[in-house]
Amino acid sequence: MPGSYLVVELTNRCSLKCVHCSVAEAGHAHHASTGYLDPALFDGLIDDLVASGGGFDALILFWLGEPLLHPHFTALWRRALRAAVQHQTFGKVEVHSNGTHLGEARAQALLNAAAVPQVLHLSLDAATQPTYLAVKGIDRFALVERNVEELVRRKQATGARWPRLVFQFIVGANNHTEVGAFRARWEGLCRDLGMPVRVAAGHVPPGEDAVVFFRQLDCPTAEEQEASNALFRAEMAAQGLDLPARAAEGERVAAENRCACSGFWKSPVVSWLGELTSCTRDNLLENRIGSLRDQPFSALWWGADQAGRRQRVAGGDYAGLALCQRCFIPRSLNHSDLDEASIARQAAHDAPLLEMK
Repeated sequence: MPGSYLVVELTNRCSLKCVHCSVAEAGHAHHASTGYLDPALFDGLIDDLVASGGGFDALILFWLGEPLLHPHFTALWRRALRAAVQHQTFGKVEVHSNGTHLGEARAQALLNAAAVPQVLHLSLDAATQPTYLAVKGIDRFALVERNVEELVRRKQATGARWPRLVFQFIVGANNHTEVGAFRARWEGLCRDLGMPVRVAAGHVPPGEDAVVFFRQLDCPTAEEQEASNALFRAEMAAQGLDLPARAAEGERVAAENRCACSGFWKSPVVSWLGELTSCTRDNLLENRIGSLRDQPFSALWWGADQAGRRQRVAGGDYAGLALCQRCFIPRSLNHSDLDEASIARQAAHDAPLLEMK
């Protein structure tokens, strides 16, 4: 399905405590226990997708922890690449990292010329040490700056095609004054090295060139989201950057959901324990679909129960889905669009399942 992506959480452990992440929330249930995704679960997921003929536009190896902490990261990364190359299971493979663990083994795995697009989102969010500490909760600014710069220089020196580098800055009230300095730092380094680079806001544009990327902050309440959206629009205007229409128009944010959310069609999320849900905001697994420890992914995501949810949500019915009822993200910039043609195609696939229920 166009725009689909499978999110797999390699770990919920993290080397930082970013204030906009659940890792920083004391007592958050998602982090009550921590650990790493069992490689056997990951292999089972890949094998199931290959056997069932399932696939996604993107595989994203990240959710609520630092994926490069996983002791078997390089093996998992290469396993994903093989599935993409040999079976077209994924159109591209992405990982999001805060850059604290970009060591030699990780760099060797990431820098390659495999026949599948790969993206490394570097979640940086600051241009100076004080702001970094305020946003990230732990001061590893100098280490991250060094790690990221070394990777950029190594990629250019080796001529490695992948990964595409995305220098990400989530714009908030605690760091917006450093938007210009952040842009100058990473755009300047790329240009000095002769590496193609561009600057974008709202969505990462297609291509292979490096991107200095400014992202809108997702907030917990509609009021906070409106204020954050206004700040984002102002800062991007100051940089002369175009925004997608939804952000540029400044639509009012309502704490209710009356449209079909694409999550039920496009964005399954697998936690490090193998629990499956349909939204990255569902960090308490309120809309849990099932566990990969009990059933294959294909039986859960393309099974009768999820087909029933899709049928109800397509009509705007979120009964029994309290998290969705109060969600405003389907109207935000950080949401994947869903068209009627995609709903209809999936409905045709789901119809026999619903008849058997």
